[in-house]
Amino acid sequence: MASIRNANSAQRLKRLNARQRKKMRVGEFRELGFHLVAELHEGVDADALLDGWLTRVDEAGISFGGHFDGKGKLEGVAFPVSERKIDDALRGELTGWLQARAEVKTLEASELIDLWHTA
Repeated sequence: MASIRNANSAQRLKRLNARQRKKMRVGEFRELGFHLVAELHEGVDADALLDGWLTRVDEAGISFGGHFDGKGKLEGVAFPVSERKIDDALRGELTGWLQARAEVKTLEASELIDLWHTA
């Protein structure tokens, strides 16, 4: 079976009806998110940061899946739940909140990515 190079190509999308686009999570139904890696300063209260981060993500109406490695690094993906979509503005708010925390030494956040069709 051949793989699809661009699931959201205009040529492909015009052949699909709304039900098919929704089922395949393409076009207006694609789901965007972003990956982030935060390195923390040594000796900080990582649990407080993690609790605050998860509360902030929850308040935004999205979710975060990832891990804290116990060596000062938080890594994961922010992704939509229910009807809330992640856009550049929300990504900026969340990464800004995390960057402003004194516990965070460095922060790397990807641009928005298609969570279902990114190779």
